[in-house]
Amino acid sequence: MCAPTEDERRLFLALWPSDAERRQLAELAAAVAGRRRVRDANLHLTLVFLGATNAARLAAYEAALTDLAVPSLELILDRYGYWPRPRILWLGSSHTPPELYELVAELHRRLRGCGFTPERRAFQAHITLARKFSGPAPTQPPVAPIRWRVNEVALVESQSSPEGSRYRVLCRWPGG
Repeated sequence: MCAPTEDERRLFLALWPSDAERRQLAELAAAVAGRRRVRDANLHLTLVFLGATNAARLAAYEAALTDLAVPSLELILDRYGYWPRPRILWLGSSHTPPELYELVAELHRRLRGCGFTPERRAFQAHITLARKFSGPAPTQPPVAPIRWRVNEVALVESQSSPEGSRYRVLCRWPGG
C-alpha cells in the first residue's frame, strides 16, 4: 500500500475498551508478552481497516454510518492465539457472539456504498497483544477471562511517530 499523502489519514473502525477493560488487557499483555507488547493506549479490536482516507471519503463514511445501530453485546476474551507469519500474539474469544459478525457485515454493507472494498480474509475478532513476538502463544487460557461490554464503535486514526503508532479516536457511534 502506498504511504498516505498529506491530505489522507490512516483510519480504522474499532471496538475501543473502557479504561477498566484497557487496564485488564494491559496487565494480560504485560504478563504474557513482555517488552514486545502493544502500547497500552493502543489496545483495541479492529472491525474494519479503512486505510489511507482523504477528506471526501471520510465525509462519505461518516454519512454512511450516521444512524448505525450498534448492538449491545458481551465479549468474553478467554484464549490466546499466535500468527507466526506476522509474529502476532493476540487475545480472542472461544465464542464470538453472532451479533459481532453481523455488526462487521453491516459496516461493510454501508461502506461499500462509498466505494470501500472490504478485505478478502474473514473477520476474526482479536486484540493484538504483541508484535514481533517469538511465539508460541501461551497454552493456558488467561487466569481470569476479560468480560468486555461492547456498546459503541469508534473511528480511529493511526498516526506514525518515531516511538511507533499512536491511535486517536475521532468519533464514536453509540449503541441503542
